[in-house]
Amino acid sequence: MGKSSSNNTKGRQYHRLPLGFGATGAESIAFDCEGNGPYVGVSDGRILKWQGHSVGWTVFAITYPERSDACDRLNDSPAEQYCGRPLGLKFNTATCELYVTDSSVGLVKVGRNGGVATSIATSAKEGLTLFCMYREFRAITRSDRSGRLLRYDPKSRRVTVLMRGLSFANGVALSKKKDFILVTETSTYQVQKYWLTGTKAGTAELFIQLSGRPDNINRNSNGDFWISQNPTKPIKINESGTILESLNTDIIVDASDVTEFHNNLWIGSVIQNYIIYTS
Repeated sequence: MGKSSSNNTKGRQYHRLPLGFGATGAESIAFDCEGNGPYVGVSDGRILKWQGHSVGWTVFAITYPERSDACDRLNDSPAEQYCGRPLGLKFNTATCELYVTDSSVGLVKVGRNGGVATSIATSAKEGLTLFCMYREFRAITRSDRSGRLLRYDPKSRRVTVLMRGLSFANGVALSKKKDFILVTETSTYQVQKYWLTGTKAGTAELFIQLSGRPDNINRNSNGDFWISQNPTKPIKINESGTILESLNTDIIVDASDVTEFHNNLWIGSVIQNYIIYTS
């Protein structure tokens, strides 16, 4: 079922896993609190779950309540307003609930059994801590700085704006010690660092200047970060911003997400009809 590649970095073997249901654009990848998955959010508004080679992909959830079957297989940005478009995925390890940032419905939550997502917040005025970003897809130019970094508190149900003026804010990752957050800015090829604790709390600084346009950023169990970027290859960096590894393999045409799980990598793309995994 998977397609293997002879390309490898640090002994990694790469494989392609086609998406089910004619779907494309696995923007983000996640594993649940029991280690099941991966789960992916695709361009037609569905969230799919991989259940092994014997079952394959199943539909786990949808983010837009009025989504119809006419949305199936679509890969069209204007359709997102009535189909939904799940972008960031992250499970609450304590409750097994899936939090999703969606381009059309905002921040939503899905129960551990899946189904239709429940809206949590659509703006910062509605106001475990969860961080998310806000962006406009039309804001692709360096001059547009409408992006924000938001913090949602599930206890108070309030949303707080931590950063404003970001240029196409995209991925977000919390450090292992929870003392800072990294935020990617696609238009400026940068990653910003926002301090949560210490003498610099509440301030931001440039963390790293990249050679490509960054998309999602994810922390692994060691505290290092994987940054997907285009047209250059994904990289792994440590908390000091030192590049530890670059995935220089021809099988990665483009990447929107790199998630490390049990020492293997899972790589998503906004345009392909497959994900890549390593062994």
